[in-house]
Amino acid sequence: MSRGLHHVVAQAVVDRGLWSPGQRVAVAVSGGVDSVALLHLLHRTAGIHRGVLGVITVDHGTRHDSAVDADLVVAQCAALDLPVQRVRLHLGAGAPEAACRDARYAVFADLDVDRVALAHHRDDQAETALLGLLRGGGTRALAGMAWRRGRVVRPLLGVGRDALHQWACSEGLVWRTDPGNLGADHLRSRVRHELLPLIEALRPGSAAALARGAGHAAADDALLTGLAEEAAGTGPLTTAWVASAPEPLVRRALLVRAPDATSAHLDAILGAARRGRGQVFLSPCVSVVVDADEVRMQCADAGADGLPSRPGPDTEAIRERRCRDGTVTSGAHGVPDR
Repeated sequence: MSRGLHHVVAQAVVDRGLWSPGQRVAVAVSGGVDSVALLHLLHRTAGIHRGVLGVITVDHGTRHDSAVDADLVVAQCAALDLPVQRVRLHLGAGAPEAACRDARYAVFADLDVDRVALAHHRDDQAETALLGLLRGGGTRALAGMAWRRGRVVRPLLGVGRDALHQWACSEGLVWRTDPGNLGADHLRSRVRHELLPLIEALRPGSAAALARGAGHAAADDALLTGLAEEAAGTGPLTTAWVASAPEPLVRRALLVRAPDATSAHLDAILGAARRGRGQVFLSPCVSVVVDADEVRMQCADAGADGLPSRPGPDTEAIRERRCRDGTVTSGAHGVPDR
């Protein structure tokens, strides 16, 4: 695949409708091999996908040399004659991966563009599916990352890591390697460096099969979500419905309204509804309150209120709730750091 990779990626953009000709596309480039390869692939095939390309690079300020990564991105954009926006954050050494991701997506949400292209690829998708299994998640967790959700698009989801890296090497591309991606301190890193290679050794092609399975789960998830919304309606959920309706529909209706809820949270909410009362904390400042009539969300900074509607497209990857004291809590959605 590596020799014709640019055609594969361009065709994916067109076939999956990731953007339309003339739309402004910000390519998120960290300086790592995956995002640098995505940048060059999209630049080379601009005549096919016809997006108007620009670049966003976010320096999280978590390493003493992190500015060098951004310098590399800026230099490559100058060579390609592409506009680039450089954003410097000051998260500090040791900032959690989730905090970096949330801050980065907040930057993306503020961009004046039509699409934001990320470099997640097929092996990232396989890792995400495995992490969903390890968390005991349902079809939503197994579905992994979408080719497109809101303004966020992922043109490389059909490309394996090895093919992408081989193409980058064959083209003589230059990139920076984040030492954090080489370690095995976090669960995703161990899945990447230990579990996936073991699975591939036991059954070659497993990563591709997991990614395909994620695609099937995404289709199932979309159907189930539609059925749940049709059954539950758009208003507050009644306790009687939560307690007695088919459990898969109830769980999905709850997830639509409280996307940060884990399987354990959902189990607790179902138990409370069957008892007719209870309170389940999703975070220190957000809880789901169950009484005899309704199941509703209660926020520390807003008081009791109905469960919110589905998050907007620009917040799907941030999943944040702000409390009166300024703290932010985010769900662990298994989206790899880029």
